[in-house]
Amino acid sequence: MGLAVAVGVCWCLLGAAAAGDFHSWDVLVTGTSREDGSYWFFMIGKLDDFKMMDYSMDTRVVKPSGEWMAEAVGEKYFQDKTQDFLHYEKSTKVVTDRWTQLYNQTSGDARPHMIQVYVSCSLDGDTPLGEKFQYAYDGDDFISFDAQMGMWVAAVQPAFIQKQLWDTHQDWSRFVQWYLQTECLETVRSLVRVGMGTLERQAPPEVSVSRRDTPDGSVTLSCHARGFYPRPIHISWVQDGEDILAETDSSGILPNADDTYYTQSSLEISPQQDGLRYACRVEHSSLGEPTLVWAPGKKGPLPPGVLAAIVLTMLVLAGAVGAGVILWRRKSAGPVKPSYALAATKSGEDSASSSLSGTDSRNVGPQC
Repeated sequence: MGLAVAVGVCWCLLGAAAAGDFHSWDVLVTGTSREDGSYWFFMIGKLDDFKMMDYSMDTRVVKPSGEWMAEAVGEKYFQDKTQDFLHYEKSTKVVTDRWTQLYNQTSGDARPHMIQVYVSCSLDGDTPLGEKFQYAYDGDDFISFDAQMGMWVAAVQPAFIQKQLWDTHQDWSRFVQWYLQTECLETVRSLVRVGMGTLERQAPPEVSVSRRDTPDGSVTLSCHARGFYPRPIHISWVQDGEDILAETDSSGILPNADDTYYTQSSLEISPQQDGLRYACRVEHSSLGEPTLVWAPGKKGPLPPGVLAAIVLTMLVLAGAVGAGVILWRRKSAGPVKPSYALAATKSGEDSASSSLSGTDSRNVGPQC
């Protein structure tokens, strides 16, 4: 397993246990030689899921990420670590050049190369559970330290030369063993003692499920979990409340700006499976038990009874609105006046005929 993958897995597993008495201090150091001949070096330190400190070539100072981190270990800790990492920055560049030679990559090789160091120690209550001090070169395991034996273990053939050097000259080996078994564990104890309230914080996820239909009839269901803490979370899919299905795609667990986390899990189902019911199943330490959130069903035509009820309701509303408009217009128009005027009659003439001939044509018919 490559170091980059191992670090991600370890941080995930360690975070899962952080809600109890298990706590871990993890430091990742990276040095990279670039194609233009420049070099970059940085470090990040974490307690469980919390970033506690960092160092980079931008500032060349080890800085705490929060006030309680500084309170837990003291100002002198950061002053000493700044001096240490100024030295490590220079020595890591030398080691990078040396390991490039071990791989015979110096002749005409302008590619960037990377050395990573992963350091970790853990406590369950006050009991040490294990420690790690391992190196990777260009993303692959290179050499690691066995703290119980006090020896280095080469992961690949080129690392045997480095193993012989460090096993013969014991200064570096003795320091690594002391750090893992003493200083690293004391750092965990100090941080946990001061930051317990922050470490035990719980924020439940807000879960929603959406559905996207495609022209070919297949369906993609997406489960979104937002704003949860701590980081570890498990999402699976349930079919008809029984069968557990493997997700099709996942975003991974991503950080939010407010120190909470977000994740998305997707499931693709075929047209033949669309008639079944699906739910997103979420497990998190803030939840008393797993939570099921059901996915929206297939969007089809409305049943005839429902459709008829909707049409009838619309007709009734339309009739009521029309009657209301007519009534309002009648009230606003005032008393109704005759729509015609009677003409004066002459003696001997037919009254109906005279009436019609003397009528103003503009007054015939309803007045608007």
